[in-house]
Amino acid sequence: MIILSVSLFLAFIICTIRLIQLKKQIKKFAKTVRELNKPDYNKPISVENFDKDIIELANALNGQVEMRKELSAQYENSKKQIKYVIAGISHDFRTPLTAIKGYMQMIEKSDNLSETDREYLSIAIEKTSYLKSLSDDFFEISALEVNEDEVEMSPVNLNNVLSEIILEQYDWITAGDYKSEFRLPDEDIIINTNEHYLKRIINNLFSNARKYAVSYLGLKVFQDKNKIVITVENDMESIDDINIDRIFEPFYRGNARSNNGSGLGLYVVKCLAGKLGFKVETECRKGIFLIKIMCFFNVKKNN
Repeated sequence: MIILSVSLFLAFIICTIRLIQLKKQIKKFAKTVRELNKPDYNKPISVENFDKDIIELANALNGQVEMRKELSAQYENSKKQIKYVIAGISHDFRTPLTAIKGYMQMIEKSDNLSETDREYLSIAIEKTSYLKSLSDDFFEISALEVNEDEVEMSPVNLNNVLSEIILEQYDWITAGDYKSEFRLPDEDIIINTNEHYLKRIINNLFSNARKYAVSYLGLKVFQDKNKIVITVENDMESIDDINIDRIFEPFYRGNARSNNGSGLGLYVVKCLAGKLGFKVETECRKGIFLIKIMCFFNVKKNN
């Protein structure tokens, strides 16, 4: 009887230990499976308990891990290939569209056109310009997303770049009789960035302001601790015309005063800002819509 009791006790101890080991292994499996959701996790599932069933389960899970890695790699490769195709197609569109627009503009100068023909031709030129702008945006976005090379940076005089862009906006600002407010620092500010991308960002912000502005637009620059903040702002007929949460989505267009544009301008701004390490935010203040570009750089002032 004593021997039987001891045997049962030992069996209970062994089963308890076995159960604890199994629970510990299952918890480890569960933790590893949760880790698999992280894109950079690539460790195989290991076992501490060399039970046949446990080993089979680990092998099955590791098989799923490998399959997931393969599918993820195929997806990323396919996504990149699609971007290359889009970039190629948009690039191929640009040349014929430029030629078509050029020929139509030459025809427009002819004295042999009736008023009706001239009206139709003007519409065709406008639509061709829209397609050209759309293909340019497609190409730029695709090129940005495909190109993983580090962006070339160099010291840029921010005041000079912004002054040049403001002068380029002079004609349409004057023609629209907008009240404008441009505030640049008295001293030159030098930032390390890519000048081409910086100009593209600011030009796109002005282009967006032009679509929505009713009577006011502005550009302001100020330094806040370790960053330079650039804001481009404009009034609107109604702030309800736009959804702030969707403003940087591709193809999103609020109720703009102008129908021109592809809805990609601010998406391009977001992509370029990301490449440069800038932060972009939107804000509404008393009927004024503004977009802030924050440059987190050690800036230098030239007095």
